Amino acid sequence: MQAEEPRRTFLSLDGLRAVGAVLVVMRHVPFLFGPIAVPESFLAVDLFYLVSGFVVAHAYRARLEAGGFFWTFVKTRLIRLYPLYFFGIGLGVISALIAIVTDPGGWWTGDKLLVAIVTGLFMFPFLPGMPSNGSSLDGPTWTLLPELIANFVYAALARFMNWWGLGAIIALSGAGVIFAELHYRTLDVGFGATQGWAALARVGFSFFSGIVLFRLFGHKQKHIEWASWACVAALTIALAWRPDDDLKPWFELGVVMMGFPILLVLAGCYEPSERTGKVFSRVGLASYGVYLLHQPLGNLVRVAIGRNTEVPTGYLGLSIGALFLIGVIGVSILLDTYFDAPVRKVLRGWFLVTKRH
Repeated sequence: MQAEEPRRTFLSLDGLRAVGAVLVVMRHVPFLFGPIAVPESFLAVDLFYLVSGFVVAHAYRARLEAGGFFWTFVKTRLIRLYPLYFFGIGLGVISALIAIVTDPGGWWTGDKLLVAIVTGLFMFPFLPGMPSNGSSLDGPTWTLLPELIANFVYAALARFMNWWGLGAIIALSGAGVIFAELHYRTLDVGFGATQGWAALARVGFSFFSGIVLFRLFGHKQKHIEWASWACVAALTIALAWRPDDDLKPWFELGVVMMGFPILLVLAGCYEPSERTGKVFSRVGLASYGVYLLHQPLGNLVRVAIGRNTEVPTGYLGLSIGALFLIGVIGVSILLDTYFDAPVRKVLRGWFLVTKRH
C-alpha cells in the first residue's frame, strides 16, 4: 500500500496558475486591452492540465492506489468544480437574455439559449449539428469536461497504472497533440464540434505527464525566491510570444511537450518567500474563478458600455483593462470566500460525510 503523501502547498504553481488565468482574460476580452496581445495564451490550458495532474497525484494518489476511493474522488472533484461553473453559466444566461432583448436579430435566440442551458448543466460537449452548448454561455468551460474525464480515468486505473501504462497514455496522447498541431497549424483546438479528439489528446498528454512528474520530482522543495519569479516570468514570455507562422507549430509543440514540463518541475521544487507566497496563494486560489467568470463578465461590460462604443486606446484603454482585471480578481476572491467555499462545505456534508449509525 502506498504511504500517504505529506501534504504541502505548491506556491510557485499557484503563481503559474494566476499568470495563466490573467493572460487568458486578456485573450478573451481583447477590446479592453488595446494593443497588448498574448497570442499564445491558449496554451495556458495545457499548463492547467499539467498542474492538475501533478496536484491530483499529490493529494489523492495514496488513497486511489489503496482502492475503495473512486466514488468519493468523483464526488470530490464534481463538488470542487460545479459551484463556480454554475455561477459562470448563470452570468452567461443573463448576458444571452440581454442580447435577445436588445438585439432580436442577433446570434442568440430562445431555442439556442434553451439548448445551451440544458447541455451546460451537464457540461455536454459541442457536437456537429448542435446550435449551442454550455460553452456558448461561458467559453472557457469547454476545458472542464476533458479534465474531468482524465481525472476519472486516472482514479479508475490508479491501482493498476504502472510506468508502462502511464507511458502508453502519454505517448498515444502526445501523438494526438502532434497530429492536431500539424493538421490545424495551431493547438488552439478542442472546443469545436468536431474537435473533441484534440481536447482529449491535449488533456491526456498534459494531465498524465503531471502525474509522472509528481512521482519523479514531487518530493523536492527549496525556498529560492528568484527561481520562483523566474518561472512566472518564463510562463509570461511563452504565452505572450508571437512566433513566425512557419515556426508556430514547432514553438507550440516545444512549449507544451518540453517547456511546460520543465517549468512544472522547477516551480514544483522552488518556492518563493513567505510574503510572495501569500500573494501567489491568494491569486492562485482565485484563478479558477478568474478563468470561469471573466468572459461572461466581459460580455456584460460590453453590453453596459454599448457594442458600438469604442474603448479608448493607449494608456487610458490599458487602465480600463487593468481595472477590469482587478475587478475580476476581486470578484473571484469574494466568491471563493463567500460563495464557493461555503457551498462546497454544504455539499461535502451532504455527499461525503459518512453517517454514523
